[in-house]
Amino acid sequence: MNNNDVLFCRKAVVNRDSETVAYYILHPAGVTNDNKASFLSSLFVDVNLIEVTQQKTIYIKSSLDELQALPLQKNIHLVTFLIASTLNESDYELLSELRLQGHQLGIIHPQNAPMSADFFNVFSHVFFSLDKISVEQVIETMANPALSSKCVWVNKVEQSEQYAQLLEALPKGHFSGGFLHKMTSIKGKRILSYRTILIDLLVALNNHEASPKILAEYIERDPTLTYRIIKLTHSAIYRSQFNVSNAQRAIEIIGIRDLIKWVSLVMFGSVTGKPACLFSMALSRACFCQNLSAHLFPRLEGAFLVGLFSYLPSFLDEELSLLLKDLPLEANIKAALLESKGNLGGILNVVKAYESGQWSRIPFEQLSDKEVTQESLRELYIQSLKEARQMGSL
Repeated sequence: MNNNDVLFCRKAVVNRDSETVAYYILHPAGVTNDNKASFLSSLFVDVNLIEVTQQKTIYIKSSLDELQALPLQKNIHLVTFLIASTLNESDYELLSELRLQGHQLGIIHPQNAPMSADFFNVFSHVFFSLDKISVEQVIETMANPALSSKCVWVNKVEQSEQYAQLLEALPKGHFSGGFLHKMTSIKGKRILSYRTILIDLLVALNNHEASPKILAEYIERDPTLTYRIIKLTHSAIYRSQFNVSNAQRAIEIIGIRDLIKWVSLVMFGSVTGKPACLFSMALSRACFCQNLSAHLFPRLEGAFLVGLFSYLPSFLDEELSLLLKDLPLEANIKAALLESKGNLGGILNVVKAYESGQWSRIPFEQLSDKEVTQESLRELYIQSLKEARQMGSL
């Protein structure tokens, strides 16, 4: 994708000394009310937020449902603001649990919310927008003992008179608006959110934390990915007789090792701006590597990923060494991809040579012990094309 894509907008939030203390992250073109989970989750993978926010606090607006789906950002000081009118006392336990997990919460326009002091204690921040409420109402609301000790952020400060009133009444407040700072568009190169999910899955596998429940939590960050994984269980490949309704049950049917394969395929298939044939070529190579590996080394794992990831540079427009640096793959897979080493590296070389018609590069004499001939390779290749066609339609 273009490095000049506008990914999101950044609005400075300042203190009384006009020092930037936080950045309000919102949609491009001033769209502030469209809080889709896909936008929020992509914030943490599209660019380096720590870099573009200069290690300042990040403010975002969300909903309780979306907040539960977002991963906790342990390396980022993030405050998520929720609209008071969408909350009630019955949400207290859930909000308390989110706070215990480490989430920092803010409440939007609490002046009309008939909530208890205990409920307000869940929130560390309070938000007001002067296009919805007057300066006088802000000051009156913040006089409430349940709110007076919290960090207050006032947005849409458009006039010097408003700013002067707020500074006098709320000397420790945070402020943003046209009078203070203009909004900045952040540009960069998009990275698929699936790539981050894939990294988390691989980390869990390497740390031997690969229970279906834990892996399901990663998958369920993205509704589209969850849908496709569940749908997969009803395909001819797995022939599940069960009515699968959640990611954990789907993972139990698919299997943990196959899960990595399918998430990788979804990632490749979701890259826009690439010719459709590129995905088919990558999938065919992956199947060819897997089939040849099964014939030569029946117990060897990783051939499918080696074939598929050999196409990573074509999809993500970066050098393979840089792409693999972020992926916690097993050492033999990286060695095969970067140095053509090991049995997996040999398989990839044979497959590439066959695809390009370079017969002299295929060591048929060495392969003869495994009964691999030009004809048997052709049969494996045709079989791989059929499998790739079937997998690509899922």
